[in-house]
Amino acid sequence: MDEKMKNTAPVGIESELNYDEDVIAKIVGRTMTTIAGVLTVEGNVIENITDRFRDNDDPTKGVKVDLDDDAQTATLELSATLEYGRNAPKIFDEAVSKVQAEVSRMTDVKLTSFKMTVSDMLTKEEWHAQQEKKQQKQQSN
Repeated sequence: MDEKMKNTAPVGIESELNYDEDVIAKIVGRTMTTIAGVLTVEGNVIENITDRFRDNDDPTKGVKVDLDDDAQTATLELSATLEYGRNAPKIFDEAVSKVQAEVSRMTDVKLTSFKMTVSDMLTKEEWHAQQEKKQQKQQSN
């Protein structure tokens, strides 16, 4: 059976449910924070395993969504920095699986394409040093 939600609007009322692309991007961005080995998704800084998402970061940054409301489908593209020494294909498989599950759980949108570019691989020490430099620059401005 199709998992598409049935329209529960009263008879005689024309109804339509659409999503902004940022909603899908937010689901993707927040889901990516739960995947071990992902340090950043472009503009999203991920902190640590238990509290990996900073409040001041936008979970939609770094996630490009092309949404087709009529077909209720979406394609995704994102760039990620991964932890050095981790298995990129395994992280990618987990990302596809978790993102697809969360988008399906919260919406009736189906993913038709998921593209991830690994833009860098850093040790945790290198990544933390980069973050400290960025914070120092922001504080001095």
